[in-house]
Amino acid sequence: MEKTERIWNRRFILLFITNLLVLAAFYASIPIIPIYCQEIGITGARIGIVLTAMSVATILFRPVAGYLLDNFNRYRVYLLFLALFCLSFPAFIAFPVFGILILIRLYMGAVYSVCGSATMTLAGDVLPVTKITEGISRFAFTVSIGMAVGPYVGLQVQSHLSSNASLTIFGITVAALICVSCCRIRYPKVQRKTFSIKDSIYGPALPFMFNMMFLMIPYGAVIAYSSIFAQEKGLTAFLPYFYICLVVGMLVSKLSTQRMIDAGNHRVLVCLSLMILVLTMASYLFLNTGIHLLLAGFFFGLGYGILQPLFQSFVTSTTPAPQRGVANATYMLSYDVGIGIGSLLMGCLQQPIGLPRGFALTAIAYLVGGVLYLTYVDGYYRRLRLTPEK
Repeated sequence: MEKTERIWNRRFILLFITNLLVLAAFYASIPIIPIYCQEIGITGARIGIVLTAMSVATILFRPVAGYLLDNFNRYRVYLLFLALFCLSFPAFIAFPVFGILILIRLYMGAVYSVCGSATMTLAGDVLPVTKITEGISRFAFTVSIGMAVGPYVGLQVQSHLSSNASLTIFGITVAALICVSCCRIRYPKVQRKTFSIKDSIYGPALPFMFNMMFLMIPYGAVIAYSSIFAQEKGLTAFLPYFYICLVVGMLVSKLSTQRMIDAGNHRVLVCLSLMILVLTMASYLFLNTGIHLLLAGFFFGLGYGILQPLFQSFVTSTTPAPQRGVANATYMLSYDVGIGIGSLLMGCLQQPIGLPRGFALTAIAYLVGGVLYLTYVDGYYRRLRLTPEK
């Protein structure tokens, strides 16, 4: 496996683009699923079940994903599961039935668990050892951008193409498959171990996973129900621009804080981003105008543009190369569980208390995550950095 001393080498760039496309396709499906479900007669908590089904499958399959990536050729594993991931989108059109949609989401979650863990692992492998922390911090930005651009793309294709929306997203995943096929990463033969549940979870990554899980709960709530919220408030025309503002916020945070991240000023950045996010979610209680919605998107992006790359760099920079597959699979459970809880929670709260109060209530998760970070995770990360790599 060839490496250069540059962060932005050819393979890293191709993986960067691939991950953007995959994440954009995946998150494009989240806001259009509630709309699609309503169109075919699925409402209320049943929408939350369809959304959450994927998270359940992803959580259950993540340990297997880590095993596959550390015991087989990582590049070939990724190619196979990305091809399988592509097939899930045409299935939405082919089988518009509640029970079958749940099965499709379960399938989608299983294959995506490998894809989501593989790209971050491959990116770490093509980076020089001295550039891993910086490189992964930049690569993890694809997660932030993908999670922001994806819903915008989904709503746009839903608005203009309606029933063909899933086919358009399918085209994006095919483009990602073509892109990663050009990487041609070579790996030496690995000695395979017997699969065991104990070895499928990477213990040192659990504090980061548990911390990030709380921080992703409000994100799952907003991304899944922003389209319905906009409809209720008569702000549907502003919704595409909400996601544009989300991307702008993430870009601003990345460009303005990268030097602080590289310098290790993590504690200040985490506290600042959480303060911004708590105030943003609380403001949903009195959100009634398009300008307010756009500002909420910007500040939402500002906070997550800091948190997501930062926590991913914590994991990758403290994990030995042979164990990065299982470490990333363990950490990515935070996204699966957090977004799943957020989606299901809003499905249950939508009718009893309404979306504005439901969104505001999720800010409690930020407070819990902030306390966890300040009292344990920050010190834990610093101790890991001082421990010699085995």
